[in-house]
Amino acid sequence: MAFVLVLSLVVAACAPKKTAEVSVAPPRVALPDESAALVAPAPPEVTGLSSAAAGAVTVRVRITDDRGTRVVTMPLDQYVLGAVRAELPPHALQSDVLYRLLQVQAIVSRTYALANVHRHNAEGFDLCDSTHCQLYRARLSSETDTDPAARAVAATQSQVITFAGRVIQALFHSSCGGHTTSAGAVWGGPDMPYLRPVPDWFCARPASATNWEFTTDEISLRRALNSDVKTTVGNRLGRIEIIQRDPSGRAELVALEGTRAPVVRAEELRSVLRRVFGQGSFRSTWFTIARHGTQFVFTGVGYGHGVGLCQTGASQRAQAGQMPTDILAHYYPGTHLQTASLALVGPVPLDQHFGH
Repeated sequence: MAFVLVLSLVVAACAPKKTAEVSVAPPRVALPDESAALVAPAPPEVTGLSSAAAGAVTVRVRITDDRGTRVVTMPLDQYVLGAVRAELPPHALQSDVLYRLLQVQAIVSRTYALANVHRHNAEGFDLCDSTHCQLYRARLSSETDTDPAARAVAATQSQVITFAGRVIQALFHSSCGGHTTSAGAVWGGPDMPYLRPVPDWFCARPASATNWEFTTDEISLRRALNSDVKTTVGNRLGRIEIIQRDPSGRAELVALEGTRAPVVRAEELRSVLRRVFGQGSFRSTWFTIARHGTQFVFTGVGYGHGVGLCQTGASQRAQAGQMPTDILAHYYPGTHLQTASLALVGPVPLDQHFGH
């Protein structure tokens, strides 16, 4: 690698708080009007990389496509461009109207890459091309070095998001449904001050796009739960009950009742069910549960873990004229934009499913 990584952030697991059940039905949360411009924090004075030095950073990416699986070493910003193109829809990639959104995603993807680089070092590469790290794809024949996505990556070269002078864990997701949540509420452990819950009226506006429903029968659901040791219920499934919600209204702890009766984090449940039923089945942890005979119906809002930047809300904000600094300041409170510094970046040994 072209650089030395010295930062190692460790998030330790801790027991979740015991709170009473909060009756919150998704998705409609009363949120304040956030249409006024947001004020971005002033960046601190730092000594960072020159553009030439930043351009020399390389990453090893494991890519799986129709050519098979291979590891490709590439410049950091080539990887960032591939991540931007994979994470955002085609209409955004070619739209000058959404140029601010492209810049936001470029900064977030670059920050995320530097915070998680070497995550797969034991396997012989740095980052993968799935949501375990963040999505990545190679350039299509219709895309050029001067299209809006490429220009956004070039315009933000070397820019990363920092908190107290250190590169942050820039988590992001597809849709928060109207309110983000904290990392501690989703995965347990201490909260990061820049990943605290914030309201997002901009995401709540296109409500129909964030609502979802997933229905499955008792036998299929029991088999899915039994596919993972954490959620195994045995040879019967009586009920599934949300026993704790976080302040945003998302399920935090879920009790499963069967031959075994484990209590699991809602994000663990979501991960298991998505692995069995598909990525688009159980979209978020902001949901309610109903049982009709042998059928279980999960009704919810949002898409993803709900921590950090909401891509749907960010898109709405960009179209409303907010600047990248305003958008990033909203989703990562207390952070600054600054030039990447080799002394301030490095791997974060976390193994959660972060991308969406």
